[in-house]
Amino acid sequence: MKIFKFILSFITYLMALIAIVISIGSAICKFTDLPKDSFIQIFGYITFYWILVLSAVVLILFLLIRNFRIAMLYLGVMILFTLFLDDFSLNYMHHRKPEHYEAYDSINVAAYNIKYYAYGIGNISEFIKESDYDVLLLSESVLTTEKLEYLKRSLPAYSILTDNGHDLSILSKYPVLNYKIIELPTYLASLSGSNDIDNLKASGIHRSFVHAIINVNGTPVNVLSLRLIAGRPKDTSINEDLRWGKYLLNAQNEELSVFTNYLQTLNGPVIFGGDLNVSPNTEIIHQINHYAEDTFLDDHAFGSFTFKVSCPTMRLDYLFHSRDIITKKSEIVKMGIVLSDHFPIRAEFLVPKKTEQAIK
Repeated sequence: MKIFKFILSFITYLMALIAIVISIGSAICKFTDLPKDSFIQIFGYITFYWILVLSAVVLILFLLIRNFRIAMLYLGVMILFTLFLDDFSLNYMHHRKPEHYEAYDSINVAAYNIKYYAYGIGNISEFIKESDYDVLLLSESVLTTEKLEYLKRSLPAYSILTDNGHDLSILSKYPVLNYKIIELPTYLASLSGSNDIDNLKASGIHRSFVHAIINVNGTPVNVLSLRLIAGRPKDTSINEDLRWGKYLLNAQNEELSVFTNYLQTLNGPVIFGGDLNVSPNTEIIHQINHYAEDTFLDDHAFGSFTFKVSCPTMRLDYLFHSRDIITKKSEIVKMGIVLSDHFPIRAEFLVPKKTEQAIK
């Protein structure tokens, strides 16, 4: 009996230590600028949901070994970590409201990973028509010539801009003033199959993000659709999993560097988003927050899961905006019909009308 209690106690304290180490690592990712090659970044990719599950198990174990004082102390520590590390913000408490609404235009934007139209391009087209968004930032929007022509016929109200059909699209009801495809240093990875790191470069096709300048009642507004690289390794071996994970970490940082450098060249209001394939505590999101505001946390205390539709446990999809824009409302769109493995995120923005200050 004593041996059993010793083993149970050892397991309990070990699991508690692991949970605290992971939480500290996540805190460093969230609040500190880390070097791109820092191994600590991996802690940010651990969804805090799983840390809470581990913590609940540890708390039960503490109660089983009748260490109530340590159990209450551990509970207090994890509550603090939850408040500071979870997808949590107090920004909604001082949510900006315009003094003069007539100085702003309203624009309704959605970001949606549509899983390469696996649930039917006709269903996606109907959803877009019924939702009536002004602008959509689509990811995993893999379009053949035939599919692109179908969308143009079924969605005549929209200009449809793509990255040559590989991944990203921008749909806009507003006139398009300019449009660019910006190349990233990484190469296309399979969305549905496995990936061999050594063969990615062989395709010769770089990944990219897309940028459109749209005319919102006379005000040029920058909208960008972005999806950071993700995918599956070539096999399920531990060695290949680790190798692929390291590759993705470095590749996402390279992509983010190009993207944020590009952001700093833009003038006027900016809205961007998509499936970033990272959780909120990652260094990736920490870096983006230097340049833009997280739309969903503008009017919510906690983030909301966007993936996976069948069992939501992660927030991977985001909308961000420059600080001259005000979020009027934002939400994760939970639909009755399943059109993807992601939920869309939408927001109504108030964009300052064109002035000398808005457009440099």
